[in-house]
Formats: sequence, C-alpha cells, structure tokens
Amino acid sequence: MSKKIIQSAVAFGFFFLTFIPQLYAGKLAIVIDDIGYRQREDSAIYALPPQISVAIIPSAPYAKQRNQLAYQQGRDILIHLPMQAKNNMKLEPGGLYLGMNQSEVEQRVAKAKEIVSYAIGLNNHTGSAATSNAPLMDYLMQALQQHHLFFLDSRTIGSSVASKIARQRGINALDRDIFLDDSDQLADVERQFQRAIQYARKQGKAIVIGHPRPNTIKVLQAGLRQLPPDIQLVSIGSLWHNEKVTPAKPFILLFSDQAAPTSTAPFAPVVGLRGMPQ
Repeated sequence: MSKKIIQSAVAFGFFFLTFIPQLYAGKLAIVIDDIGYRQREDSAIYALPPQISVAIIPSAPYAKQRNQLAYQQGRDILIHLPMQAKNNMKLEPGGLYLGMNQSEVEQRVAKAKEIVSYAIGLNNHTGSAATSNAPLMDYLMQALQQHHLFFLDSRTIGSSVASKIARQRGINALDRDIFLDDSDQLADVERQFQRAIQYARKQGKAIVIGHPRPNTIKVLQAGLRQLPPDIQLVSIGSLWHNEKVTPAKPFILLFSDQAAPTSTAPFAPVVGLRGMPQ
C-alpha cells in the first residue's frame, strides 16, 4: 500500500477518533404519560418518532390497544402505575396505597403487567405520598424484580426514596429531569422543551416527561423536526441499558462500502478494505 494512502488513512483515523465522539453533546429521552384515554391525542403521540416512549395507565380504556400498537412500532413502553398522593386524590383502579402489604403490591403489579404486557419498565402516576414511603417502595421494587422491570421515578416530590430503594434492590432506575407541561400554556411548554435541550447539553442526558395534550403535541412536532444536531433523541430503554451514542449516519457512510482493490498488483478487491470517498 502506498505511503500516500497510509497517510490518508492515519489522518482519517485521527479525525474519526477525535471528532466523532463529539457529534452529540447529549441524549434526550422523552416519556409521554397518561396514555390510554384519548384516542385523538394518543394517535398524535404515536405519530411521533419511535424513540418517544409511552407510559400507559393499565386501567385506561384503550390500554391494551396502545400497548399492542407501541410494540408494533418498536416503541419503549412503561406501566404508568397510579400511586397515592399526599392530597389523597382519588386514584384509578389498581393503584398503590400506603399500608398495602407485599402480596397486595405484587398482585397489582402482576395485573398491570398482564394488561401492559410489553412494558420494559414502570413509572409512577402521581405518588407523592407513596414514593416517599420506604416500606411500600421496597415492596414495589421486589415486585418489579420478579417481573424484570426497570423503574423510572417521575419525581412528583423531592422526598421520594423510590429510585434509591430500586438501586438498593439491584434494579436499574432513572429519575425524571424535566417536566415538559406542568403548565399547559404553549409558551411555557416551548420554554421547557428548550430547557431540556440545554440540560442534555450540560449533563449529557435529559429525561423529560410530558402528557398527550394539544400544546405538548404541537411543541414536540415542531421541536423534534428542528432538533439541534448535537442532541440525540433516544428511547428510555437505551438509558436503562446504558447504550452508547450512535454516530451520525453521514459519517458512517463517508467512505464507499464496497471492497477496494489493493494498491499493488494484482489489485484484487479485499473485503474490509474500503475505498476513498465518492
């Protein structure tokens, strides 16, 4: 192989090793809660890129259908399990309450997994009281362990011990970083989306939770079309599995993917030897 080709290969190798890892400044994982109630809004969420993960309430009227469709789309699915709040608001059927024993918690998780059968994880719907209660959370994590489910703490209260106990039980756990739509005003949702991007750049990742609401859908439709090139949209499961950043395709295909001939006679194509850019 000629000296010129070797020098070119070395130069490209240096470029690849130094530039490619910096293609993405951060990962953006978006989970949409409360799926299973509204056909129109749910359909709009399911029209978004498959990296958008969905959290389905098991008792919702369309829970099974949404579970099936998300699976067909290759979308990550979570069980969005109702849990007791400090204001004692009424919960949907199948939720977790303070004072439940281990058997009761296990039965409710098993029932939820039966409905949302393709779920890879679980996060809490409300739950400011439940996620702050160590015994209840320990029962929950034991149940998740039996069903091989990850845990995402929606962080509805700062005193939550849920993800801490999950990790103590050896369960992969993550915490929500940004709520997209605490306020349903369009300008507020837009501001939160931009905040999530900045958070991902600074911290390397941002876990965002939103809901199937008209303004949230508008912001996601526009924001994802114009996502900055240094931000990678990922599924929540990729963060649980700690998957590596995927380099952008243009750099993968920079060189011809056809076998190239050697630089000396008999100039036979060699598998694995790639040609110069077209």
